[in-house]
Amino acid sequence: MESVLKALIHILLLLLPMALITILSETTDPQCADVSPNIHPCAYILQSGNLPDDPPTECCNALKRIQETESRIGVQNTCQCAKSCVITHIVAAGASIKTLDAGERDISTSLQAKCGVSLGFDISENAQC
Repeated sequence: MESVLKALIHILLLLLPMALITILSETTDPQCADVSPNIHPCAYILQSGNLPDDPPTECCNALKRIQETESRIGVQNTCQCAKSCVITHIVAAGASIKTLDAGERDISTSLQAKCGVSLGFDISENAQC
């Protein structure tokens, strides 16, 4: 029980700064306001590299909302917003996006496929926008 509590506290400590940064960053770039909060529901999967066979509905719905945003602001702008979010919220917190297939493919590509979404870019600090 104590280890579960410690794990929950650790997760909360990781998420709190990301939530605060999201609020602040959304006010500086209005185009990214619909991208950044939709990366967070998938952040654990992207960081851990643990891709479930059936990703959480919340994560898949978030990727679909990013795809809708992409249709409004374009692939390049959406990619830049996603990349900026990853750098600001995930990399700055000391984590990174994991890869699959011996590092050949970004986990976000596989996650997108499992959710029935194709963004046209990897959600990664190394995304080629």
